[in-house]
Amino acid sequence: MISYYIVRHGQTLLNLLDKAQGWTDSPLTDIGRQTAIDLGNKLVGINFDAVFASDMLRSIHTAELILQASGNASLPIQKDSRLREWCLGSMEAEKNTVFIENVSNWLGGVSSLEELNQQLPNVANAIYEHDKTEMAEPYSAIENRLKNIFIEIAQNISQEKDCKILVVTHAFAIKTLFNLFAPEQLCKINKIKNSTVSLLKFDNGKFFMESDWL
Repeated sequence: MISYYIVRHGQTLLNLLDKAQGWTDSPLTDIGRQTAIDLGNKLVGINFDAVFASDMLRSIHTAELILQASGNASLPIQKDSRLREWCLGSMEAEKNTVFIENVSNWLGGVSSLEELNQQLPNVANAIYEHDKTEMAEPYSAIENRLKNIFIEIAQNISQEKDCKILVVTHAFAIKTLFNLFAPEQLCKINKIKNSTVSLLKFDNGKFFMESDWL
């Protein structure tokens, strides 16, 4: 069996400023660094077999801090662009209130994050259709890149023993994984908090996911 410990990166400057952040990167704040260290301390005793992170600096830095604090500092971080956040196109670094208002209007009126979660593919497609930069992706492309990397990891790692994989990625990416592997849980999720863990397991050819594992 493979256990993927899926972590959202620590708080960043744009998170602190309450701005939307996709492919735009910004550094971890002091709080972001500390919560990553705190999470690493909670993971002491878990010997990871491999570590993957999106190629965004906020994910890489979070992974480094977790590994150092958890006693896994010798593991190399394998950076992969497939673990990136959604590209928000024209709304990169926009205020979150404006971002949510725009998406709500495009979808005909959505009043809460819970409702946005329930329409996750429509949200991504609306961003894609209204993007003027031509960089945003349709939901199918986001889903495929995320699904492919987890399948690839499963295929390349021996399952003769229980393997533990640390994966550091982003909020909408994690919601996409829930929509893929545990859609019944997505409606219960309001926000994926910084430096929190969701547990994805692969056993007998099937994936299943747990929220609020730690």
